[in-house]
Amino acid sequence: MLAQQKRQQRDELILLSLDNLTYATREQLQVINNLGGDRNAQRILSRMEKDKLLLAARMEKKIYYLSNKGKQIIGSNQGKLNKKEITHVLMRNDLYIKLGMPSDWKKEWPVKWGENKLIPDATFRKAGEYHFIEIDNQQTMATNIEKIKKYKELSYVIFQQYNHRPTVIWYAASELRKKKLEKLCVEYGLKFQIH
Repeated sequence: MLAQQKRQQRDELILLSLDNLTYATREQLQVINNLGGDRNAQRILSRMEKDKLLLAARMEKKIYYLSNKGKQIIGSNQGKLNKKEITHVLMRNDLYIKLGMPSDWKKEWPVKWGENKLIPDATFRKAGEYHFIEIDNQQTMATNIEKIKKYKELSYVIFQQYNHRPTVIWYAASELRKKKLEKLCVEYGLKFQIH
């Protein structure tokens, strides 16, 4: 009985993390949920897939997401998923793990000031300071420039209210884009990191 309860708790934690992440690879779920070695993680996720708690799409790797049954078990109100966003979401998950899985990580949380609004891919605070995540995998550089201009304005507002400059963390797939983003952030005087 105890083993069954432990298994059910672990399943629910995996489902909850998928509810939060939207999509995830085995490796991501393995790290986030402490599933041990590759074979153990594979065994757990295979069983959950057989039990119809989660579904998987095949890309270069298996990509897991919640099934309707899985959503019901945890009371998820996750809407219809957009499979065009998989790469973007997986990149955001990778950065979440790389940054130490911040406890107050909020994805796509709107930030408003005056008449302006920005929707970072994720937001969190570290040592009381705001950090904004931008995943750059399909955006045009023109869109990035507009975002950088808005982050410069937001930076000023946050400095006035909280006495610190927020950090904008970019995650880009190509070295060329990383260099362009770095140049733009320096040009506009942003506090930034690029991964």
